[in-house]
Amino acid sequence: MTTRRVSWKNIVLSAAALTSLTLFVMESPLGMDAPTRVVGVVLVTAATLWVTEVVPLFVTSFVILFLNLVWLRPVLEQAGHSVDGGVFLTPFFSDVVLLFLGGFVLSSALHKFQLDDRIARAIISRTGRTVPRFLFGVMAVTAGLSMWLSNTATAATMLALCLPVVGSLPPGDAYRKAIVLGIAFAANLGGLGTPIGSPPNAIALDYMRQAGLAPRFWMWLAIGLPGVVVMLVLSWAVLLFCFRGQQDEIGVSSEQPTNGINRRSLVVIGGALTTVVGWITTEWHGYSAGTVALIPLLLFFGLKLLNVNDLRALSWDVLLVMGGGACLGVAIDVSGMDEWIIGNLPLQSSSVFTVMVVFGTLAVVMSSVMSNTATANLLLPIAMGLNVSCVTPVMIGVAFACSLAMPLPISTPPNAMAFGSGELTTVDMLKPGLFIAVVGSALAFTTGYWWWDIVGLF
Repeated sequence: MTTRRVSWKNIVLSAAALTSLTLFVMESPLGMDAPTRVVGVVLVTAATLWVTEVVPLFVTSFVILFLNLVWLRPVLEQAGHSVDGGVFLTPFFSDVVLLFLGGFVLSSALHKFQLDDRIARAIISRTGRTVPRFLFGVMAVTAGLSMWLSNTATAATMLALCLPVVGSLPPGDAYRKAIVLGIAFAANLGGLGTPIGSPPNAIALDYMRQAGLAPRFWMWLAIGLPGVVVMLVLSWAVLLFCFRGQQDEIGVSSEQPTNGINRRSLVVIGGALTTVVGWITTEWHGYSAGTVALIPLLLFFGLKLLNVNDLRALSWDVLLVMGGGACLGVAIDVSGMDEWIIGNLPLQSSSVFTVMVVFGTLAVVMSSVMSNTATANLLLPIAMGLNVSCVTPVMIGVAFACSLAMPLPISTPPNAMAFGSGELTTVDMLKPGLFIAVVGSALAFTTGYWWWDIVGLF
């Protein structure tokens, strides 16, 4: 008799199916009413698909939308709650989705006119020829770009620039791994610095904005930038400790992009600067970050600097993933699932600090084994509904914890891209990534918490 090998994905799927069936069949498990039971099934289904990735993440978003429209909405109406189907569609084009769409367009324009190439090469060529200095310069550039552009696009750009340099090192030299990992880790860390730096940041900002608790852009910079600097230096030191190579000097190509600076390039530069200034001064002019993000869309496509092919090449799947997560959050809210979860958590009399540590630790664990965007989509709506004196640091703590978790290739898109370079094994990423996740989270929950209070986040 042949023995069939059962994969862990099948085990997880089976467990999820049994859990969903139990929630659906039981009349009132743990006090759940009919709408809450339905959302429980949707939540378990979405979490299972996100964790196992048996289908692309954006497909899970459509599954969530479909179940909400054809199953949850009728159940809500039967329970006496009239809900317009539009509430489940709106999250797919919310202010946050528009914000990221603008960021993608900005990144596309900078790349098309090779401006990101020029910025990166200009700084890289000045970092020096020794590997430690080169590594730190590359990480600083990556983190700086990742604060304003998509960390995925930033990682892709920097890997494309640096892989030739990595290839110039001897095969098997440990410095090769340090450089590739440095780019991925710096792209993750840079996302902490601004609200648009990573999807978890944007998701947290959206929930806080709806509740009127969103910190101003400059305040996010004040709480995030010191953490970026500290973690960047720490990560650099950890990588040099874990991966000590033999060849200390490398050659950095000074070759410049083929396209020169012309009027079209200057328009892109002007549009990018205007957009960044608009994001920073949101509290002054009163327009949301999503509204400001329309500037590059109107300017670059209106002046035909970008064309329809550039539009098709944007990361629409990421936008759909974010929309699906927000759609799940709406379902949790309208069904009363958030109140049910909060009522069953033993955190009602806990301090803000305790709640932040509990949810932040959970975020680190979950983000280590699944998409940090999916983790943020699952935890942030629950955290938002907690009855604590100040929920803002809890939301920020969860968002930061999601970005700090980077021990595996599946943890973040930059990690996956670095792993795809062929220079790394899972163990290579696990050791420094786990250390950075643990230490970074500990610093965020202690020193960071103290600093956030001084800045005025509470």
